[in-house]
Amino acid sequence: MFKIEISNMGKGTRSHILASCKVKLISEDGAEFVSIFDARVMRNRSGQLWVAWPSLHVREVDQSERYVPILAFSDKLERRIADAVLASYEGYQTTSARPGVSRGR
Repeated sequence: MFKIEISNMGKGTRSHILASCKVKLISEDGAEFVSIFDARVMRNRSGQLWVAWPSLHVREVDQSERYVPILAFSDKLERRIADAVLASYEGYQTTSARPGVSRGR
C-alpha cells in the first residue's frame, strides 16, 4: 500500500480551479515514489468537490476538442488519493482564510 503525501496546495491557475497541489505516492519501504503534479480541486454544478488529474488536450481532425487522461488508477487507490487531496484542501481553506478576504466559495 502506498503512503500518500500532499504538498504545495495553492490557488488554482484558472478561475474554475479552486486549488492545485502535488501528490506523492511512496512505497511501503520508502525507497520508491512517484509524484503527480497539478492535481486540481474542482466543484461540480451540484456543489460537490472532486479532484481532476492531469490530462492532455487533444484537437481532433474535425476540430472538436477533448481531454484525455494521462494517468490511470485502481478505483480504490484513486478514492484514497482524492480523499487525501480533499482533506488537505479543507485544511488549506482553513489556514488561508483571512478576515475580510473572500475565499471564493
